[in-house]
Amino acid sequence: MKLIKLAFTGLLVSGLLTGCTKEETKVEQAKTEDTKVEQVKTEAEVNDPKAWKDVSTPEGFNEYGIEPTLEAWIAYHAEDIVKTTDVKEYYPRARRLRNEMKYFRIQGDDLQKDFDNLQMLQTWMGHLEYVLSRQDTLESDRPRFNDDLKQSFNYFTELLHDIDIVINHDGIGETFGFTHQLDGNKVKELETYLYVN
Repeated sequence: MKLIKLAFTGLLVSGLLTGCTKEETKVEQAKTEDTKVEQVKTEAEVNDPKAWKDVSTPEGFNEYGIEPTLEAWIAYHAEDIVKTTDVKEYYPRARRLRNEMKYFRIQGDDLQKDFDNLQMLQTWMGHLEYVLSRQDTLESDRPRFNDDLKQSFNYFTELLHDIDIVINHDGIGETFGFTHQLDGNKVKELETYLYVN
C-alpha cells in the first residue's frame, strides 16, 4: 500500500512538474514572439528612410535667446537667413548655422542627406569667399565667382526653408523642392550643382 501511495504521489508530482514546464514554455514562447514582433517593428522604423528623430544635445546653446530646441533653432535661422541681401554676409550666416549643428542633430537617412547638402553648400560658399578674397584672383573671374556665391546662398536659403517645413510643419506647406525628405523635384538639380559641377 505504501508502495502504491508512493508511486501515485510520484506520478502526481511528475504530472504537476510537466504541466508547469509546459506553462513556462508557453510563457517563454509568448515572450519570444513579442520580442520578435518588436524587433520587426523597430527594424522597419530603422529601415524607413523617411523616419527621423531629434537626437539633439543643446545643453549650453542659447545664442539668440530662443528655446534651445531643434524646432526653434531651424525656425530662427530659416527666418533670419533671408533677411540679408549683402553678399558679404552670405558665408558668415551659413557658417554660423553650420557651427551650431554640433548642438542640433537628427537621425534619419533622407533628412540627414538634406543636412549634409546644407553643410556642403556652406563649405562651397567658404571656398568661393576664399577665392574672392585672394589678390591673385583675376578680375575677369570675379563676376563668375560672385554669381556662384549668390547661387549657393540661394540654394542654401531655399533648402533651409524646406527643412523648416519638414521639422516645424510636418512637411505641410509650400517648398522649393530641394529635400530628400519630401521627395523634392529639385534635389537632382541641387546635387548636380554641388557634386558634379
